[in-house]
Amino acid sequence: MNEHNPIAVRIDEMVQVWKMNVQPQHYLIRWMLKPEDHRMYEGFCRLEASPHGKLDNLFVFFYTPFNQATTYSHALLQNWLNEYDDEQNQKLLVHAGKGVWEVASLRKAVAEKDYAACDLLLPGMIQSYRHFIGQPDAQFVLALLPKQMSSPDTFQQWIRQWMQQPKQPGIQLLVFDHEEGNFSGDVFENYADHAVTLKHDLRMQDAIRQIATAGAATDPYAFFRKCMFEMGTAANKKNKPLLAEWGGKAIECGMKTGDKSLLATAYITFAGMLFNFKDHERINELLDTGIRLCKQEVAAGNESIKPLLLQYYTYKGADCQIQKERKEALEWFMKAGDEAVVFGFASQAVSAYYKAWIFADYKGWKEEKLQAGKQALQLTNQLTDEEIQASEYPFMAYDYVQLQQHEEDSLAEIVTHKMLAAYGANWQQTIEELKQNYTKKKIRQANAGEIMVS
Repeated sequence: MNEHNPIAVRIDEMVQVWKMNVQPQHYLIRWMLKPEDHRMYEGFCRLEASPHGKLDNLFVFFYTPFNQATTYSHALLQNWLNEYDDEQNQKLLVHAGKGVWEVASLRKAVAEKDYAACDLLLPGMIQSYRHFIGQPDAQFVLALLPKQMSSPDTFQQWIRQWMQQPKQPGIQLLVFDHEEGNFSGDVFENYADHAVTLKHDLRMQDAIRQIATAGAATDPYAFFRKCMFEMGTAANKKNKPLLAEWGGKAIECGMKTGDKSLLATAYITFAGMLFNFKDHERINELLDTGIRLCKQEVAAGNESIKPLLLQYYTYKGADCQIQKERKEALEWFMKAGDEAVVFGFASQAVSAYYKAWIFADYKGWKEEKLQAGKQALQLTNQLTDEEIQASEYPFMAYDYVQLQQHEEDSLAEIVTHKMLAAYGANWQQTIEELKQNYTKKKIRQANAGEIMVS
């Protein structure tokens, strides 16, 4: 272990927690994580799935998005077969002297979308893989980190299905859970004799600070990162004078480097921290200065600063919102969306229009809400299925299709086609489940004036 590398230290700690707690009779394992811990969970799984893993277990790790309990095993099989078929992977297998993995029945079930068969075949695929690589008795860990989760409750339904499937000994399922949410609590209680929960304080904020500020005494960029951390600490302590001190140092550092993007980041970060103190005069001064700087850079051909300019617009909207300048707030959110479209940033445009959409919905402004939603949905053909699933687009799509269900509407048809491709035939049910949780959270944030910083 490299004791000077904070990431290596924490990975080694996770390995030790595993060794002390996970036993062969545990078929179901979960890591309880804070939001900032997810990258470490990913790193742990990736390391153990590589030849450099420190555990004796055989790990296979997937990011497969979760949409529905009935189709997830099919998605995992398809993901696994795609990885097996990858040209680079095939070269590695040939180099290692491996033969051909017999997967004809698996390919058939995947191609035919026989979802029930895929549920039954997944444990068999694991056993077949163990034989294929010459480790038939290895303790196997199927590690999952879905890059998109349509419904935590429905995911627990899939875990129950998995636990009910007959399996060879030595097959374990690893998932993650949120410390505050405890979404898998009931499932793990139901299978208490065969389940284990892993917890460990990874101290990620300390690790990030240690990495980011290394060399701050001589490197102006490292010192700038130190300013960012110190501003955050001051804001959390509600210490406005200390925040002003480090905010001033960040701006000074940005000016000295001559890096306009760094300077623009200093202005907007300082302004964002001041939201906690409702110092609107200073906030506006910082935001207006930053907007002028960003516009000058965009005009000079600095493409990299465009996303930051869009963020400035949403900050302006949020500040107006807190001051109850509601129409002005809506205009800033729409401006961010319109400008993102001009820049060719479709995903960012959707996010900006959603801020306007949910704010207008909260205020009961039907016409403005409809306009914001239509602006976002007109970008449908510029978005991939993955971008749809990772954005707020589905909520606006669901709402618009419901609104236009008795009308002939070409946009509604385009949206429906996209949602069928992204989520399947039951897309409206899936989005309704998501909507009940996500939109309520956003409405609460709108009421608190937090819509921009969420």
